[in-house]
Amino acid sequence: MTKTDDTQTFEQFRPDLLRLAYRMTGGQADAEDIVQDAWLRWHRTRTDDVRNARAWLSRTVARLAIDHLRKVKTRRETYVGPWLPEPVVTDVPVAHPPLPGDALEIAQDVSMALMMILETLKPEERAAFLLRAAFELPYAELATELGKSEDACRQMVSRARTRLRQNRPRFEATDQQHEDLLLAFAGAAQAGDTAALTNLMTPHAKLTSDGGGKVSAALRVIEGAANVASLVAHIAGTASALPGDIMPMRINGRPGFIVASKNAIDASYSIDVENGRIAAIYVMRNPDKLAHLLARSKPAE
Repeated sequence: MTKTDDTQTFEQFRPDLLRLAYRMTGGQADAEDIVQDAWLRWHRTRTDDVRNARAWLSRTVARLAIDHLRKVKTRRETYVGPWLPEPVVTDVPVAHPPLPGDALEIAQDVSMALMMILETLKPEERAAFLLRAAFELPYAELATELGKSEDACRQMVSRARTRLRQNRPRFEATDQQHEDLLLAFAGAAQAGDTAALTNLMTPHAKLTSDGGGKVSAALRVIEGAANVASLVAHIAGTASALPGDIMPMRINGRPGFIVASKNAIDASYSIDVENGRIAAIYVMRNPDKLAHLLARSKPAE
């Protein structure tokens, strides 16, 4: 290939590589750095000897992501309060709910539900699952890349698929259902209406709030509709539960919203839905993880 061809080939696969790196690390900036590093390695490689560019690039990104996660392990272990992935803005609606086992859908899925499940896996397990499920990498190549036996790779992928089936929302909602529930939640939260908040959620709903130790946020996951409603209503009684302007935005492939003031974003909100009710609420308050959303929240000049 010529260098022009190399560049065109890389750019063709860049979106998938960014999604892979993001799902491995949970950070947009980290994903961009990893993909840039992969590009530099691709640029220095004799690409005429590469039979499958997509496979080569995905394996490279996965290896770099595993190295990154090993380096930040201590930082993750000492993180203050619950950890959530950086919210990412996704402008293109999902055509239909993600289907476990469907390589195309898994390759495009960056939903909070999937991200939270991936976070429970070890880096090698995460890489094995994504490379197999999304990039359809043969087990023999997985074994070589991860330094494991083929049987071990099959077991890792199987365990990840089982966890995915067990923990993903059982009944996906349409975009309209998401939007309706979000608007109802915002209204009830601002009013401090405990009964309305409770009715919007499944009995075992969870609220996860990530402040990173830099702003106020719950230091543990709040479980149970009544407990979540009480917390949100309490916040509304002491200050505005949703200060600033509420701006709808597609977050991680689903309708969500941010709460923005003139020069900052206070929080982003997204949800999982089961049986027409809110099953999980994800509140990002860590300013470091919200900074990249600020430009998206400003009108074009």
